[in-house]
Amino acid sequence: MKYQVVTATLTARTAIHIGSGEGSGLTDALMRRDADKQPFIPGTAIAGALRALLTRLSPRLNAIPCTVLDEKKEFREKSCNCEVCHLFGDVNPSDEEGALSEASKILIFNARPSKKLPMSMIRDGVGIDRATGVAARAGAVKFDLEVLPAGAEFELRMELRDTCQKDESLLAAGLAEWKAGRFWLGGRVARGLGAFILSNLQFKTLNLDTPTEVLAFLGNDKPWEQAQEVDGWLEEQLESIRPSSLEKGQPEAAACGWLSITGTLQAEGPFLTNDASASGLSGFDHAPLLEYWGNWREPVLTGAGLRGVLRSHAEKLARTLATLQYENKEDFLHHCPACDPNVRDDDEKKPLECCDSLLKKSHIARDAEVSLCLACSLFGSTRRGSRLLVEDAPYQATARQSCPIFKMLDFLAIDRFTGSGAEGLKFDALAMWKPAFALRLFLDNPEDWELGWLWLVLRDLTESWLTVGFGSAKGFGQVKLTDWTATFGYIQPEDVHLDVTRLGLITQKSGVYTTVQIKEGTERWREIMQRWIKAFHEKVNSFERLDNIRLDEDSYFVDHLEELYPLAKGGSL
Repeated sequence: MKYQVVTATLTARTAIHIGSGEGSGLTDALMRRDADKQPFIPGTAIAGALRALLTRLSPRLNAIPCTVLDEKKEFREKSCNCEVCHLFGDVNPSDEEGALSEASKILIFNARPSKKLPMSMIRDGVGIDRATGVAARAGAVKFDLEVLPAGAEFELRMELRDTCQKDESLLAAGLAEWKAGRFWLGGRVARGLGAFILSNLQFKTLNLDTPTEVLAFLGNDKPWEQAQEVDGWLEEQLESIRPSSLEKGQPEAAACGWLSITGTLQAEGPFLTNDASASGLSGFDHAPLLEYWGNWREPVLTGAGLRGVLRSHAEKLARTLATLQYENKEDFLHHCPACDPNVRDDDEKKPLECCDSLLKKSHIARDAEVSLCLACSLFGSTRRGSRLLVEDAPYQATARQSCPIFKMLDFLAIDRFTGSGAEGLKFDALAMWKPAFALRLFLDNPEDWELGWLWLVLRDLTESWLTVGFGSAKGFGQVKLTDWTATFGYIQPEDVHLDVTRLGLITQKSGVYTTVQIKEGTERWREIMQRWIKAFHEKVNSFERLDNIRLDEDSYFVDHLEELYPLAKGGSL
């Protein structure tokens, strides 16, 4: 008999939010804390993230798919005996005759800080109105939450009980993915938070064959410190894994591949963001968000803000293609591929009303299989999580600029009647001059049309067509994507879209995946990209809304212009 334990260090690559479900007068969402007011990561959250990952990976590792992946609800509610349920416990435990339910064979403990944590901060956010381009105040989508900055470290510990070789191989597959940096945990991971990397991974054992060893084990409060590390455990377990091809009939949620895009987001002039905490600390009306309290050398661009810019631009592209295909209003509303996520429940008709609001009005249950618009399918909604993650972009030192350059700016509104300064409307800002930020996007199980859509957005970003942050109408926030690299991960070559593996590029192993990197200028790259874009055009042209979730109003035809630009009685456009 042996005591088996896995220990490791979890290091936050971005800011993280492990929510408590409670708010206060300080923020809408507080961090989870223990009785000593110390932040920690609940073992249930870690176990849930690991189980979700392995549930999707297991069908590709010659394992039985878990019943939770079944499309039919009646099967999802039955007892299961797959490899994931064997390790974590049956997802639907049952004591009926013939049921093979078992308890979990892995114990995952709360992750405590391994060193002093940096001071927590408050993040502010606001939704953007798709028609006007300003803050969507009417939708009440202003929010804030407490986060821990990047660099926070936690101790991870898992103990195993009566596991077999298959259990250990499956666990090793998940830990290898985490070690490769594909690990997100906590709240708002699709909006920049919760990126982790696992390091210092050790698999240890302690013999319990004699009464003396058992008594020593029971008398030790920290037996994992006395256990002996098994050298090469992770590599040995990964060698035993034999990935399988994606067979017909496999669950759609089963892992196939992923796309990771990294690059430099270079501002081409003054860059202005705003953080209430930094503003209060500095005395400026507007000041940039900092990674750590008072550390002006490390500003950061939030993933939430960047994601909002990308989604808004993607929606414009999709709706523009739809207007070219469907020239009259009724056809456009029946085929509009993108809703406005900020337009919520309301008895009145609203332009581009969000999918969730339309589904609620149709009394469609939250767990029902529904057809969302293309924007909600890719970027997510309250009904379906997003497979596209946009991480926080930290400041990146360049050859021209090793640390941020700040400029103090004064602003004064002009009185339209007198032409002089408007009294009481003077404000100032601390702007950054041509900063660069490290961009990182991750798209799980991409489809061809999603790749084409994403590349159209990134193409415009490489040509400086998009602005980020405050003051775009005043010349602020123009950015350009440079030095980008696209990394494709796949389990089997047939998982990769449209012949990426036939470009003759060098492949590498990363976790359980094989990866290939593509950079701008790669031979035949534009040819492949054009095929993806064609797939996106076809998807938009063929998209059709269900009758019970059709749009009633839009932001592109004349009837809504009167709301945006009210006319005097009897006036005309």
